[in-house]
Amino acid sequence: MKTLSILALTTSLSLAELELYPTLQFNGVIGDTSADSFGDVGGHGHDPNNEVAIQGIDVGLNLILDNWLTGFVNINAFTDAERELDSELEEAFLRFHNLPGGFEIRGGRFQNRIGVQNHLHLHSWDFANANLSTSQFLGEESLFTKGVELNWIREFGPAFVALTASFGETPDEEHGDEEEEEGGNSEEALFDGEVFTGRALFGYNQTDFHQHRLGFNGVFGENGYNRDTNLFSVDYTYTWRENGLEPGGRSFAIGAEYFYRDVEFASENNSANRGSTSQSSFMAFANYRFAEEWTASARYEHLQGRTGGGELINDDVDFAFVAAERDRVSLALTRDFQYQELDSLVRLQYSHDDLDGQKEDSVFLQIAFKFGKGETR
Repeated sequence: MKTLSILALTTSLSLAELELYPTLQFNGVIGDTSADSFGDVGGHGHDPNNEVAIQGIDVGLNLILDNWLTGFVNINAFTDAERELDSELEEAFLRFHNLPGGFEIRGGRFQNRIGVQNHLHLHSWDFANANLSTSQFLGEESLFTKGVELNWIREFGPAFVALTASFGETPDEEHGDEEEEEGGNSEEALFDGEVFTGRALFGYNQTDFHQHRLGFNGVFGENGYNRDTNLFSVDYTYTWRENGLEPGGRSFAIGAEYFYRDVEFASENNSANRGSTSQSSFMAFANYRFAEEWTASARYEHLQGRTGGGELINDDVDFAFVAAERDRVSLALTRDFQYQELDSLVRLQYSHDDLDGQKEDSVFLQIAFKFGKGETR
């Protein structure tokens, strides 16, 4: 009987269509800034951190089993602010899809589907650095959790609804500049522990050439103060494509994103100094692919300043929560190159930061390439 069972299992696996394929992505940057350090104008772990830096070398393995199971694992290598090479496991998950009722289940370690950027890897960004909303509200590495995610998708003619909910814990390890960035926020306000996320995405294809996407997001969980942070955001993107649903041609996308969060804080110096404060951010962007290989991009961002929980210590006021006001304008020009399965790009970017009244200018030349088919997200 045991032999028959093993034979039956082997036969079923041989009939299944199993595909394994690797992916490789590289992002490097050369840059300069008028700030005292790249950390002053950075914020995300993958932001440029030196005059010459490896932002990320992603080595991934994708799994596809028939039409019901996919999997993905990737390791990211990078150079830190001290120019030393380091690495980390970014994602490792399995996704069960085409389930009855339009459901999908994903489990493991993954980037959460929140907003317009958090779920994207570095090689999918439109700029050489992350959106301020991503790094300052969701985490220096974006928001990763180890847990389970449930997705439900339903189409209604030219429209669709995609609902996502996840529950898990934030990973313990993080990398990035250990110094708190000027214009950045208190790290303790970030999610640290059990986290619940939810996203409702509404899509409407007005025609094959005009597409609208509207998202509502919520994140609720523990923070570094051992209290709670509650976050809400809304995002909208309009896309026009010259060739409609067909590849190629000119395209134009414009959108905006608004974040609001409520942070419960507690002072390290005085347990009685506790309370809550709110903070918001805004981002607007535009991307115009004006030729087959050329894209011009613009982005404006505003981060609201906030302090909370002030107390007098040694004749100085010490605040439990500190977030400096910040504005940033970024302009980028990207040239794409394609050769068989090798895609590459060269991007020139200029950014102007107003860090609570202190103005800084930065310029970056980013070089990137990726090999292999798309990742199984």
